[in-house]
Amino acid sequence: MPPRWVGPWEVLSVIGRGGVGTVYRARHRRTGDPAAVKLLGPAPAVDSTSARRLAREFEALRALVHPNVVEVYGAGVCEGYSWLAMELVEGLDLRTYLSPMALAASPIHELSPREGEAAAEGAGAGGGPEGPVVAFDLDAWAREPATDANLAQERRAEARGVDDIRAFADLMEEPETAPDDSASWPLRAAPDALAAELSPDPPPPPAALVEELNRPERMARLRSTVAEVLRALDFIHARGFVHRDIKPSNIMVDDGRRARIMDFGLVKSLVDTNALTLSGRVVGTYRYMAPEQAAGGAVDRRADLWSMGVILYELLAGRPPFRAQVPAELWREITEGEPAPLAELNAGVDRRLAAVVRRLLRKDPTERFRTAREALEQMEA
Repeated sequence: MPPRWVGPWEVLSVIGRGGVGTVYRARHRRTGDPAAVKLLGPAPAVDSTSARRLAREFEALRALVHPNVVEVYGAGVCEGYSWLAMELVEGLDLRTYLSPMALAASPIHELSPREGEAAAEGAGAGGGPEGPVVAFDLDAWAREPATDANLAQERRAEARGVDDIRAFADLMEEPETAPDDSASWPLRAAPDALAAELSPDPPPPPAALVEELNRPERMARLRSTVAEVLRALDFIHARGFVHRDIKPSNIMVDDGRRARIMDFGLVKSLVDTNALTLSGRVVGTYRYMAPEQAAGGAVDRRADLWSMGVILYELLAGRPPFRAQVPAELWREITEGEPAPLAELNAGVDRRLAAVVRRLLRKDPTERFRTAREALEQMEA
């Protein structure tokens, strides 16, 4: 059963569940304002690393006030469960928003400059287009499991504030990070076993899908949304943070067509000396990891730019650049393989966007764009 109250928030319904807990739709008991409340538990409620990451997520979001970054409202501990309250963004994730079905359900109305400015200033969370919306039928490769494992449960008295979450974590006897061979890279397996488990290469996207991918309405929507995300990333990076888990499901677009970067649970401060990830420990989402991140090395803002390159490739080609379903083989593709040129999969692809993707997906971080703004300027040149 879901809790009735979490801190000052009344729980209304479940939005989603994941490996680190549940996100609820809620409203403030005094003001009635809506919110999304992330509640860790039951398993991670006594995992000190999960609790500290939630505290770090709150602190990062409190410092990242930007129209394309989800807003944070508060945090605390309630009956042994750490929680974080944030802006409720109702809409579509990036992949669904840019799918042909979503375009059909919600035709684009081009905004005038004046309307666009008003939407950027006043857009809030709202409902998405009416009726069911179906994304690209690419579920086989679109699974996005995170790498972290979770531990056990304990209940304590309610407490409010990020310091209480951190104190709650300090009471636990769990280590900063726990070894988890099943979630670490690289995974070892015999070549024959890998070959037997690999999915066959999919055929090139059919002509009908390629035509839909290149529709002017869709491309206008893609350019506008990606530009918003890049501006937000430039803002995040300029303040000394790396997201480390940029992927389509962590980018939401509301019914005012304003994008938000979500889920800062793996955010890393470039000046933080109290790292929550041991050297060689991999956190993130396999398919969108930069090579240096997949190898357990140090990452900076260029790892987020690689992730944007994977997303852009996927949106322009109708399939991801690295397609293996076996984790060890996917790791090899990311660190050593080269994706098929976009023009081979989509003959009508925008050449400027394809060039931006090529540079974003350079194996050597020094060969990528230095900043998100530099990538945006190249895209809009």
